[in-house]
Amino acid sequence: MRYLKLYFSFLKINLIRETQFRTNFFIYLFTIFLGFLGNLLFYHFLYNKVDSIGGWNRYELYILVATTIIIDSIFGGIFFFNVIQILRKIKTYDLDYLLLKPVNTIFYLTFREFNLGLFSGIFFGLTLLIYSVIKLGLKISFFNIVAYIILIKVGVLILYSILLFMITFALRFVKVNGLIQSFWSMMSIGKNPYSIYPNILRYIGTYIIPSIVVYNFPAMALIGKGEIIRTLIVGSLIAALFVKIAIMFFKINLEYYYK
Repeated sequence: MRYLKLYFSFLKINLIRETQFRTNFFIYLFTIFLGFLGNLLFYHFLYNKVDSIGGWNRYELYILVATTIIIDSIFGGIFFFNVIQILRKIKTYDLDYLLLKPVNTIFYLTFREFNLGLFSGIFFGLTLLIYSVIKLGLKISFFNIVAYIILIKVGVLILYSILLFMITFALRFVKVNGLIQSFWSMMSIGKNPYSIYPNILRYIGTYIIPSIVVYNFPAMALIGKGEIIRTLIVGSLIAALFVKIAIMFFKINLEYYYK
């Protein structure tokens, strides 16, 4: 309850800040819309030439696109800027001051900021998702919806854990900008239908750099591609493992930082 109250305090402060800088919010909203529109137009023109991509028809792929927008918006709004700012805190020694606070360091670093502008991208994702489901005429069960929501959470946690793992190297080496720049490049593999890749890339994208788990698994659960139970189990186990590794790696390197 203590940490829940603290999180709501963080959220309240950030919402007040967002109302004071409304222009910043609309800039983020406009940028997200342009990215969303560009992505959608690309696949729209592509499907004017082909009937399917890797066995995914137009509206199934739109569901995948919508899913990537929803996941990236949640991750961006809640986690991305928090984790990225760890680099600045290390360089300016603000992390030293933070370590003196009577609060879990990882919790504070993870939830201190909230970006409403990026989080608002969920609206575009949900709009496209509902439209695509209607056009497909999908009969979605309650179980499909629950599985989709769980796998959205799985995807967000995997993104968080991978970025935290990368950022942690800064506790030893300070500058890791090149490594961070590769983050979205690695994740981009999962934003396309998994079936277009050879088996070796599917394996890498599922178990080593699980970008396919992040983006494809939720869409597959909603559409009904593959075994939903297996998808849920594999995705949840991978997310739990990656979060555990990222937190352990952070704590180990934090001890090195102390020294």
